[in-house]
Amino acid sequence: MRRLAGQIVVGLNLVAASALGQLPNPIPYDPAKVAAEQAAAVKALAEALKDSDVEVRRSAVLSLGQIGGDSEPATAALIEALKDSDVDVRGPAAVALGRVGAKAAAGVPKLSELLKDSDQDVRGAAALALARIGKPAAAAAVPALQEATAGDDKQTQVFARCALAVLDSKPDAHVTALGAALVDKKADVRAAAAYALGELGPTAKSAVAALKDALKDDDVNVRRSAALALAEMGPDGKPAVAGLVAALREADAGVRAAAAMALGSIGSDAAVGPLGDAVKDPEVDVREAAVAALAELGPAARPAIGALTQALKDENVDVRRAAAVALGQIEQGDDDSE
Repeated sequence: MRRLAGQIVVGLNLVAASALGQLPNPIPYDPAKVAAEQAAAVKALAEALKDSDVEVRRSAVLSLGQIGGDSEPATAALIEALKDSDVDVRGPAAVALGRVGAKAAAGVPKLSELLKDSDQDVRGAAALALARIGKPAAAAAVPALQEATAGDDKQTQVFARCALAVLDSKPDAHVTALGAALVDKKADVRAAAAYALGELGPTAKSAVAALKDALKDDDVNVRRSAALALAEMGPDGKPAVAGLVAALREADAGVRAAAAMALGSIGSDAAVGPLGDAVKDPEVDVREAAVAALAELGPAARPAIGALTQALKDENVDVRRAAAVALGQIEQGDDDSE
């Protein structure tokens, strides 16, 4: 809403300036100059990876990750950062390469090596990066991933299974193993399994029932991760709608917000009433998630128009903006269906 208002103001100013004969000359876009500036920035950040301070190196990795897919030198620098002596640099570098995706194919050999890293988080980040790089680029990592599933660390096993489910032409066995990990005796393994299933999205639809059960887990992180995973299932998550509606009454606000997100993604009409109630939740994140979910439901959310109209007066500006958008989505959807 603020962006739209800003565009309107700028437009009016330009019209007025034109009328007065004072329209400024536009600043020309010079692709060569922009490319040169980016190259200079990447070179400087690559040099920063040699800094003696770990926070400087870590910050450089995060910045390179934002450039990543748009620059081969940035990706090359991130691959080099995988060799850093500090886990707080290696881990973020692996995460960043995962975000780059298939363009980070050159990092597959080093990421495969990191599956044996001394740090659990780095091992997990490497496995997830390989999953996001995907096939065919990461196919060469399959033997290392298979070896990781046979290791002693169950959390690494989970993330390796996630990558194998992406790379294997028959992912069902890996999805089944991840579903079984949802009842592991260790909460961090259960949470990791839920996260991994969310990474797989509809590919893991056979685990929806297990994720629904995980919404009742004793550990709040597991419940939250399960709700977020169900949000990635789209319409395939419908068998979990009743469990997600119940989760809207959870004590933890993070779980309630994740449940609202999931209900919007799944698209069940049965969620409209409960989401309308959630628009009045005491926590702003839950209210905003509920409003956004109703927007996703479009015309089906018409019974919640009263709650959304009230949300236009919410004390939080983000909720008010989201409510305005949701009401437009409902009305636009009705117009399109006529």
